[in-house]
Amino acid sequence: MVHPYDNFERLTCQAQVADQRDDYYAFDQTVFFGAKGGQLADRGTINGQEVVDLKWEGERLWHQVQAPLSGTVEMQVDADTRWVNTAAQTVFHLLDSYFERQGIAMTEDHADPANQWFILGTKQVSPAQLEEAERWVNEIIHQDLSVTFSYVKGSDYPDPDYQKFDQVRLVHIGDVSVIPCGTCHVNHTAQLQSFAILGTEKAAGGTKVLIATGLAATARLKAAHQQLKEVATALSTTPAEVVAAASDLLAKNKALKKQLKAATKALMAQQAAQVLASGQQVNEVRIETAGDISVLAPLVLKGASEETLLWAKLNGRLYFALISPAGQARAYLTKLQALGEVQGGGSPKVVTGNTTLPLERVAETIN
Repeated sequence: MVHPYDNFERLTCQAQVADQRDDYYAFDQTVFFGAKGGQLADRGTINGQEVVDLKWEGERLWHQVQAPLSGTVEMQVDADTRWVNTAAQTVFHLLDSYFERQGIAMTEDHADPANQWFILGTKQVSPAQLEEAERWVNEIIHQDLSVTFSYVKGSDYPDPDYQKFDQVRLVHIGDVSVIPCGTCHVNHTAQLQSFAILGTEKAAGGTKVLIATGLAATARLKAAHQQLKEVATALSTTPAEVVAAASDLLAKNKALKKQLKAATKALMAQQAAQVLASGQQVNEVRIETAGDISVLAPLVLKGASEETLLWAKLNGRLYFALISPAGQARAYLTKLQALGEVQGGGSPKVVTGNTTLPLERVAETIN
């Protein structure tokens, strides 16, 4: 038997319309593959029209196009999309077989060309193990092993999950991998072109391993190179000096933040002195950010002998600090929150927050 997806390089065919539902069509045959089994859907055209959706109904694939179809049609699958999607599937088979021999299960994979990854069911994966896996896959690519297919009755297959099927399609990659699968695969491993492990991330119960393979790796390399050039231009340096320039910029930024923090604290100290000298309970203050009032309030508390309100308008909201040497600031906040929409918190002697309530209502809480 020849499976319709045994040759992933079969990209064109003539087909007859067999059924229609709205703008979806089924045909007597197809070269298109709809997303299934972890493989992404093909792109392409039918009679020159873009295929905008593919969906399975059992073993029947429905194709959506915009304009009506009838009779004999010409199908054309986009070669690059098919190649990218197929390479990912075959690489996942290789990785699955490799890690199974290491006693590690692959629990999930993701074939999006811009974000290819798989998850191993363990958090104990060393860089050396991943380097060895990468080396092994690339060695298989260089050996250019044949990829072939065989079929067995479902009832004869040892895995109970597959015994419900009439037959099971087995994908053989040389003598290194045999896995049941109904998706597309390359015809020989050199067609995978390349494979790289890019890094790892934490995953629930395991380790996510980031990868790139084939045309997807080429596309990501080009994108990364372009981004590097743009960053180098922005930093007025060369791509080779980007890391050094970025490190220098971060160091300068850190120093500026430290200077700004010191300047802000000095400004807030000056304002605190002005508030205390005024002898008023309600005081308008100047702030540039919401955090400024949290810096100012403790400075006022140090010299305050009575209940004091600091306030400022910022982005259409009233920002406030309730200062209570008697330790009633939280009680004032609770009272204020009963009047309307108020956000805030703090200690018994100082609370800060913001509200849409008018200043008069806020001021009433300390009287």
